[in-house]
Order: sequence, then C-alpha cells, then structure tokens
Amino acid sequence: MIKAKKLFCRVCMLVMLFTALPSALWAQVECTGTVTDSANEPVIGATVVEKGNTKNAAITDIDGNFKIKVAQGKKVVISYIGMVSQEVDAGTGLQIKLQDDAATVEEVVVLGYTSRARKDLTGSVGSISGAKLQQVPVSSAAVALQGKISGVQVTTVDGQPGADVNIRIRGGSSVTQTNEPLYIVDGFQVSNINDIPATDIASIDVLKDASLTAIYGSKGGNGVVVVTTKSAGQGKVSVSFNANMSVSKLSKKLELMDASEFVKYQYQWHSCNGTRSSNGKFFRANFGNPYDLDMYSTLPSHDWQDEVMGETPLNYSANVNISGGSEKVRFNASLTQSEDKGIIMGSGVRRTNMNIKSLIKVNDKLTIQINPKFTYRRDMGAGGKNIGTGGIIDVLKYRPTNGLREFGYVDPSYADPLEEELFKYTNPKNDIMLNELLKHSYTSTNAFSVEWKPIKNLTLRSEGTISLKWLDNSRFWGALTDEGSKNDNLPVAQITNERSMNYVWTNTANYSLSLNDTHNMSFLLGQEIYHSDKRADLVKVVHFPVAFTSRDAWNHMSDGTPKQITSTLSTPNRTASFFGQANYNYKHRYLLSATLRADGSTKFAPGNQWGYFPSVSGAWTISEESWWKVKWMNQLKIRAAFGLTGNNGINDDLWRQLYAIQSTGGPGFGEMTQYGDKYYANASGNKFFNRDIKWETVVTRNLAADIQLFDGRVTITPEFYWNTTKDMLYDADIASVLGYTSQQQNIGQVTNKGIELAVSGDILRGSDYVLSANFNFGMNKMKVDRLNGSFTEKAIAGGQWDSGLNDYMLKEGGEVGLIYGFVYDGLYGFDEFYFDPTNNYQAVPWGSSAADNGTSKNQAPREDGYVTIINEVSGTSNSGIATLPGKVKFKDLNGDGRITAEDRTVIGRTTPRFQGGFGFSGQWKNFDFVTNFTYMLDFDINNATAYTLSSSKGNKNKFYNVLSKFSDGWQYNDISGELTGTPGDILYKLYYVENGNEIYERANMGRTLWNPTDVINNLTHSYFIEDGSFLRCNDLTIGYTLPANLTKKWGVTKARFYVSATNLFIITGYSGYDPEVDIQSGLTPCIDYNRYPRNRSFVFGTNITF
Repeated sequence: MIKAKKLFCRVCMLVMLFTALPSALWAQVECTGTVTDSANEPVIGATVVEKGNTKNAAITDIDGNFKIKVAQGKKVVISYIGMVSQEVDAGTGLQIKLQDDAATVEEVVVLGYTSRARKDLTGSVGSISGAKLQQVPVSSAAVALQGKISGVQVTTVDGQPGADVNIRIRGGSSVTQTNEPLYIVDGFQVSNINDIPATDIASIDVLKDASLTAIYGSKGGNGVVVVTTKSAGQGKVSVSFNANMSVSKLSKKLELMDASEFVKYQYQWHSCNGTRSSNGKFFRANFGNPYDLDMYSTLPSHDWQDEVMGETPLNYSANVNISGGSEKVRFNASLTQSEDKGIIMGSGVRRTNMNIKSLIKVNDKLTIQINPKFTYRRDMGAGGKNIGTGGIIDVLKYRPTNGLREFGYVDPSYADPLEEELFKYTNPKNDIMLNELLKHSYTSTNAFSVEWKPIKNLTLRSEGTISLKWLDNSRFWGALTDEGSKNDNLPVAQITNERSMNYVWTNTANYSLSLNDTHNMSFLLGQEIYHSDKRADLVKVVHFPVAFTSRDAWNHMSDGTPKQITSTLSTPNRTASFFGQANYNYKHRYLLSATLRADGSTKFAPGNQWGYFPSVSGAWTISEESWWKVKWMNQLKIRAAFGLTGNNGINDDLWRQLYAIQSTGGPGFGEMTQYGDKYYANASGNKFFNRDIKWETVVTRNLAADIQLFDGRVTITPEFYWNTTKDMLYDADIASVLGYTSQQQNIGQVTNKGIELAVSGDILRGSDYVLSANFNFGMNKMKVDRLNGSFTEKAIAGGQWDSGLNDYMLKEGGEVGLIYGFVYDGLYGFDEFYFDPTNNYQAVPWGSSAADNGTSKNQAPREDGYVTIINEVSGTSNSGIATLPGKVKFKDLNGDGRITAEDRTVIGRTTPRFQGGFGFSGQWKNFDFVTNFTYMLDFDINNATAYTLSSSKGNKNKFYNVLSKFSDGWQYNDISGELTGTPGDILYKLYYVENGNEIYERANMGRTLWNPTDVINNLTHSYFIEDGSFLRCNDLTIGYTLPANLTKKWGVTKARFYVSATNLFIITGYSGYDPEVDIQSGLTPCIDYNRYPRNRSFVFGTNITF
C-alpha cells in the first residue's frame, strides 16, 4: 500500500512538471539593447539584471550590446560603477544611456607633477573633460575653454585665422609684466595651447590658487593650465574619425559714407578756407563742380569691406585617432589636419598636428612612456595689420568712388600708377594682392619618462622633454604697395628665420600611505631643470626688378639691394628648482596640504636669483560627519588656502649692463685688424640695468565651498579670493644726468579681489533623455595700492593708438586700465557767439573782437565770472578761424575758463564688473544638442577706429572716407544751393547776404554731430568711450547618432552627424566690429583699433568610431 502511494505521488509530480514547463517557457521573452554613456560611447561591462531575480544577469560586450531572457512583464536594471542605474521594461532594441553619477564617481584632477581625487582637493581648480570639448567643433583647446570655467577669461585678439587667444585667470597678477598663465601639456611647459586640437585632449584642469600653483613656484603667479592629451589605450584596436567642413562670412559691417555723401563731405573739406584755393581746384579736377555732385547719387559705391573682407571661404578639419594594445604595450596615435581661411582675401592658416603616446610595461615595477609630438603651421596672407600703412583702417578709409574716372569707365580695382600718384593713396585691394606673407612654423616636442615602483606605495619617476622650433617668415611688398612706394616704386622682400630650443628634466618621488582608510597621507619630492634659448636672423632687401613676384624675390634675394641685415642671439634662460608637497586627510573628512618650492633663475642677478614659494591649505567635508542628516545635500565642503607664488615673466637682461655697437668712434673705428676683424667702440645699451631686480611675489588667499545637492544632480561652488602682488616691476623715473630717464624697479603693489560662482546640474533626467545646464559668474577688481614715493599717479601712452597726451592713468587707490581724457559736452551753439561786423565773420568767440587760434583776446566774463577760451587743445579748425558753432565742445572741469590738458579726467573703466558664461546641453534618444554663451558686463572700450573714421587727419590729396552718420553732421556749405541760390556757398561767410546768420543757423538746426573737417588731430574724449557690455552665443550644435543596430552591420561602433554655428549672434550696444578686444592686457587695454573683424561660421561634421 505504501509503495502504491509513493508511486502515485511521483506520477502526479511528473504530470505537474510537464504541465508547468511549457507555460514557463512561453512566459520568457528575449531582451536586447545597447548601453552608451553621456558621450554616446559604448559602456563595456555594464550589468543587466532581471529585477527581482539577481541570478538572471548579463553583461554588455565591447560594443555595449547585451542579450538576456527574462520573464514576460518583468523589468531589467542596468548598472555600471560610477553611473546612475536605470530600470526599464524588457524589450528588444533598447537604447540605454547611462549618466555619470556625480555622487559616486571618483573624478581625478591632474595637477602637473601628480594627480588627486577631486574629493580630496583643498585648492581651487576648474576642469573640463575631453568629451565635453569634442561636443563642439573648435579650432583649438584655448578657444574651447571660453565661458566654461568661472574666473577664467578667454578672449580672441581678433578674427584673423590662427589669432592668439588670451587666457586670464582671475584677472592676472601684474600690471606691467605678462599675465599669461603657465601652460603645461603632458608635463611640459609650452608658450600657449592655441595649436592643440581639441580632439587630442583628454582633460584640461585650470589651477587658480597658490595651494595648487605654488608647486610651480616663480611660474605659477598667473595660474596654471594643465592639458592632458589622450593616453595609450588597451585591448581591441579602436579607430575614430572626426571631420567637419565650414563656411565663414563677415559678421558685421561698419556704415561708411556712400559715393554721394562722400563727395559732398570732401567738397566741404577742400573749399571751406579761402587759403585752400589750390585744394578746391584739386577737388574740382577730380570730382567736379558743386552743381555736378548730384550725379553721384545714382552712381554705385565701391564697398571696400565687401571687396577686401567679403570672402566666404570653405574650411575643413579632419582627425584620425588609433588606440589599442596589449597589457604590456599600449599606444594612442592621432593625426589632425585643418585649414582655416580668412574673410580677408588671401589670408588663412593651415595646421598639421601629430601626437603619439606609447606605454611599455616592462614588468610590474617598471614602466616606460614615450610621447613624440609634431606641429606644422603655415600662415598665409598679409592679415589685418599689414594692408598699406594702417591695415584694416586703410580699407575703411579708402574712397568709395574714383570721381570723374567713374564716368570714363575706368576699372577702380585696377591700380593705375598715375592715378595712385595723383591721389597719394594706394588701393587696399591691390595692396593685399601684392602684399604677401608666408610663414612656416615647425615644432617638435619629444618626451621620455621612466617610472619605477621599487616598493609598495613608492613611485620614482624621471622625465625629460626637449622641444625644438623653427620659424621661417617671408614677406613681400609689390611695386604698387605702400611699402613699395617708399622704395622708389620697386618691390621689397624680407625673410626672418628663428630657431629656439627648450628642454626640461624632472625627477620626482611620490609616496602614499593609508592606515585603514582612516589616516591617508601622500608625499612628493622633486627636482627640475629648465633651459631655453633662441636665435633670429633677418634680411630685408629693396629695389627688385618691377616685374618680380614674391617667389622671384624670395628665391633671388641677391638681385636686390640689402637694406637691413640683423642677427639676434638671446641670453639663455635657465631655472633650477626643488619642490616638495605633503597631503593628509582623516577619513576624507579633514584635509591638509602644504607645499614648498625653491626656484633659482638666471633672469636675476646673483644674490637675487633664488625665490621661495610656500603654501598651505585645508578643507572640512562637513557632510562626512556622523551627525550630518541633510539628505538633500549630499556634499558640503569648506576650503581655505594661503600661499606665495612668483612671476618671472620678465626680460632676460634687466639686471645686466648691455652694450651696443657705436656708430661712430675714435681712431681706427671700423678698420680691419691683423686677424681680419674690425675695431668697434662699445657704448651703453638702450636701457639702464638694475642688479637689484627681484621676483614679483603674489600672495594669494582663497575661501570656497563645494556643494552637491539631490544625489549629485546639482553642483554649486562659490569662491572668494584676495591676491596681493608685491615688489611690482615698473619703469621708475630717475635722474637724467645718468643718460637715462627711467629704470625697471620693484616699487609697486596691487591688490586683486574677486568672487566666483559655478553652478551645474541636470534639469531633467530620464531613461532616454537628459537636459543639463551650467552657469558661471566672476567679478574681479584690481586696485593699485602703491607706486613709489616720487609719484602717486602716472599718465601712460595708449599703445597702438595714441593722442600724444597719454590716454591711460595709473594712480594709487585706482583701478588698473583707467582711460583718461576730455569729457565731451556736445557742440558749441550759436547762442555762445555773436556776429562781428567788423571782421565780417558769422561767428567769433563771445565777447571778443578777434581770435588767434582759439585764444580770445579781451574776452568778457560769463555770468559766473569765468571766460571760455575755446579749442586750445584741438588746434586750428579746418574751416576758417578756430572757434565756430558746431565745433566739438569739452567741459572746463577745473573752471579756469580754458580748455587745456588739465581738464582731462577718468572717462572709462576697462575691467568688466561681471563676466562669465552659461550653456545648455541635452540628449533625447539619438539626438543631442549643446549651446554655449559668454558675457561681459559694465566695461568701457576706447573706440579709436570710430575716432579715426570721424576725422580728416591726413586727408589732403588722399580723400579719406568717414562714417556715414557724419553726412548728417554740421554743414559749412550749401552744396545744393537751396538756401542761398549758389551751390557750394560757405555758410559761415554769408556777410554779403541779408540774414546770412539766420540761414547758417537754419541749415544746422537740430544737428548734433560735428563735421569731420574740424578734427585734424587724435584726441581722446568721452564720445568715443563706449560701453562694451555684451552677450554672445558662442555656438549652437545639433547632432544625431545613427542607431547601433544599423551601424553595426557596417562594422561601425558609432556614427554621429552634426550641424553647428559659431559666433551665432551677439547682443551689444557697441558700435564697432566687436566688443571683445584686448581686455585686461597690461596698462592700456580695450583699445579697438585696426582689428581684423570676426566671422560667423556654419559647420557640418561627423564623428565615426570603428
């Protein structure tokens, strides 16, 4: 009986098993998909688990693909270390995009000689990843930083292809020396990062305070930019291809007079003064009589901005990257080729970059790295500053019509030598076509390092890098160019060759120790030697045969007449350094760091060659405390730092007594010696040496907080800094009895204070979409604390554009970069003058009976007791006597009744009150987008270009054009004859016409601008000091990544296509080409003069990975 029961149970169990099995098999479904990260790269090794059944799991392959069978109706959970897990419904062809988990990922920051986890940092650093850089097509790593990091100001000098990019970290530290930060690329110091392709970069870290920059000692005073290029890969060989093509155009044009406005203005210039009868005849001979000028209203004007800057070039960039290797040998090789043609005809730059990184792991203790780099750059075209005598200014000033020649069907773009001799001014288009520049630059940088780990936690590293640079710069000016006209109307050529060599040898020992992950310590000791030198040779030759082309001249320099031959050998610059650093943290909660570096430099005399630069910093991660219970704030860390850095960016020979060859000498001067040499007498050089020169020392203080909210979705970093630069180098006045008037001395002190704020986070986040935003803000003010005992303020010449009255002011208690000049007070009106029947003049100074170059005689006082003596600064007016209604008027600030240089005051501030950037990025399924903005608010620009285009300085026989708005300016002539009946009548001399004064006044009723004929000298005044505030859309990029299941059939891991626009728009009230000029550059910033205009580009590109 028992056996029968057992048998029955077994049969029942078998029946139930076979009944249930088909149901179970029927309920299972296959789930497939691909897992990628935020940069659309496949995530290898991600875990895919059936929810509720951890035993049923799969991992993604090398392409990010997975396949798993799960119960019907179940969900799957996809996870990966350092990324936010996702839970989705099971299905086929799933596209899973995992986002970085800011709360768990261990982000590592490269600090130059070492690296550290971001959570253990005690100093101020801003970082950007290579993946972020590559989202937007940019020409270089420097441009890619624009608007991305708080406190870092990135400005392009102008729109010329390959133009220098200035980077200022917290406004810089010096007012007289360089404010460029130190650039470190893969451990080697370079002069800039303008030619490094963004596609080569793994990360950029910007070190901003002394706790991080003191390790660089005398070179770290202006901050440090550390660039790390992509490292050698491991595993299956991966090939990526990135390419784009773009078209560019001029983003803005200035409004200049057309042909009709121009001839009427020129008639006034040539006819206003009776002493200019010859000039009037010259005008009539070339442009016609006053009653003929209306014929120009139907004549097309020549727009030289279109002719010269109207190119729409097609540019390209292509990059190939190969990475892979075994556990023992790894490599990464990159080749980039790009061409960026300019909007000015014939200008452009072509670059070729090659970067190879290889790693050889000899054994578990010994590793060798080899990193050769090569860069070739070719610059073409005369560029913006080499057109005629003035560059872009010459293009803008060139006449829009050739006068009566237009009606003789003469081609205005053809430079007739007779015409140019008559008009005394070369055609700018011709000047560019015959003004050639060809510059070749080759840079080879080779790095080799050995890393040995003799015992646990100890790493010894020795690295040597040598960089060689060759520069060949060839220039040619044709016979009809301005330079050719100065040399008997014959071609001129010049060739410059430069050779430079830098090397650095660095040895470091790094030891780390952790006791139960409670007490964590690391120690760094290092030594470094740096050397650089340079040689330059220049040959300039004139009087080539008139038919010579540029290639003829460069290849046959002996066929001309040598004019200048020079050779310069720089003094070798050497620095020896010793440094050390200690870091400690307790459970990553309390953190301390200390650094000391000693630098010895040949830039200073013995006794002053060594400088010592310590720093100390600490942090408290409050959120790591056991009592911290704020769940929505998952990180709160307070940081503080103090330290000293230096600035050795000075000339090499300030402390040496230099000698120059004397042009004349005593007996035997220039005669041959018995050895074939010549006797020369030596004289003192052109500067007075100072053996007491020493380092500019920068004292930095920093207080900051790191805040993360909502599981790392939002990050906020506020910072406050206070830097003091002591022993500031400046040209101090000395007694002229020594033969010199100034000497470089350590005499000043400046203070630089500011605040920064950086905010970033995900606004929206889902399984197949994300929307992120970032914002940064900076406010900076540099004040002069002390100059020296002999003076408390000093006026400074304006650099590239100067009125001769020193247009900038440096004074104790004031900001750096103050613009100094007259306060514009409109125009003099008729009520300030009266008709003088004795002299038969319409208007003379009020209360006088005569005028002498603007200085009134026997002038009656005004009601307030003062007299007004007009135009003492500006000089004699072109339109008769010096003082007339319609003349530019300045405020008499000192109330002495005279307009003199003492009436100048501060009329502009060049440091932006607020600056920064913001951006948005997002992804939805396979679509992505990114847009970035930059802004600068509340700063002034000296618009010297506009001043030049509102004056008649140098107009004689050249017929300069001016801004079109001055066609509505003050009128001195009745050109049409509508008022007087006689075309061309001079209105202020209508003494023979009844009510002539009323006619003159009626002709100028409501006019608020002067006539450019009255401005014949450069003079800085507030009318041309403009607010430069702007908001710029730097770029907008929209991309689409093809589905992985489609590209896999082609053997492609990822294929992304995108369209992009750069410099898409700018919101500003500034009237010039662009408000982003040389901001915060030395003592005379923000002068907008002769700038190569910026372009707007539209790009189509692709990123493909095999």
